[in-house]
Amino acid sequence: MEKKHGLVALLLLLLLVACDPTDNYGYPSKINFGKEGGTKFCSGRLGMSNININDYNGNGESEIIIDENDTIIAKYYWLTAKFKRLVGPEIKIIAEPNTTGKKRTLYVYGPIYNDYVTIKVTQDK
Repeated sequence: MEKKHGLVALLLLLLLVACDPTDNYGYPSKINFGKEGGTKFCSGRLGMSNININDYNGNGESEIIIDENDTIIAKYYWLTAKFKRLVGPEIKIIAEPNTTGKKRTLYVYGPIYNDYVTIKVTQDK
């Protein structure tokens, strides 16, 4: 009887873990740019309702603009992220050239339901 309880507990635990959206909703968890910067597109399974850029501590006052085409643009230091709300789950990420001589890292966040997509964006020195 105890083996059945242990098996049920194990199956329940596996079921709960399987429901966790650990795949970042199909979006990449990391993107890397060379020191010259550039543009990259990434997409997932679901569209986000907003977008934000922060540093590793979660700090950041990214400038958010909504243009006339309903495109949301977030800009913070050297990184810009754009996506069209209600059109599809694609994000355009633009990195300016790195002239600091140091590796740089920022994080792009986007809410989906009661969860967040997190994309770590790094740039070579």
